[in-house]
Amino acid sequence: MSEQWTGWTRNVIDEYKDIPTEQIKEILQSKAHSFAVLMEQWQGDFNFSTLVRNANAFNAKEVFYLGRKKWDRRGAVGTHHYININYLGDDSEGIDNLLKLKEKYHIVAIENNSVDSKRPYNLIDYKWPKNSLMIFGEEGQGVSPQLLALADDIVEIKQFGSVRSLNVGTTSGIIMNSWCGQHA
Repeated sequence: MSEQWTGWTRNVIDEYKDIPTEQIKEILQSKAHSFAVLMEQWQGDFNFSTLVRNANAFNAKEVFYLGRKKWDRRGAVGTHHYININYLGDDSEGIDNLLKLKEKYHIVAIENNSVDSKRPYNLIDYKWPKNSLMIFGEEGQGVSPQLLALADDIVEIKQFGSVRSLNVGTTSGIIMNSWCGQHA
């Protein structure tokens, strides 16, 4: 029988319908892709939930977030139960924890209109390292200069319209799909 959460039937594909939540998480982790994602200082719960849902859809290894925000999980429609979500902390604690991740991941900041000295790669031309940690900044603020400096690479999505950036939740799906297109 399907588990229930907050009054709704779980949002899982038929393959996982009658499997307990923890077992689904174990199965997904056993075949997770080698990339991870990080949100920096996000304030929008819908964007936060969209990134978590995208991370589940593309089977990211793990999700990290940095900053002072606690998030409303309702928008994730239960997908947060199936992936490791790790809070790194804020300020110097969070940066110290991120520095430890540099030993494990190739850090890729996703940033349009970067003024950093590193020339941004166009997403279309970028060759994704298998062990990428994709960093997404807050809408309007972008990735902080401190995290841009820690990044091994900066990637941008070339746009052709009049706005200067995409919704960050949407961007996360495009970026994860790009990685999967090269490695999955």
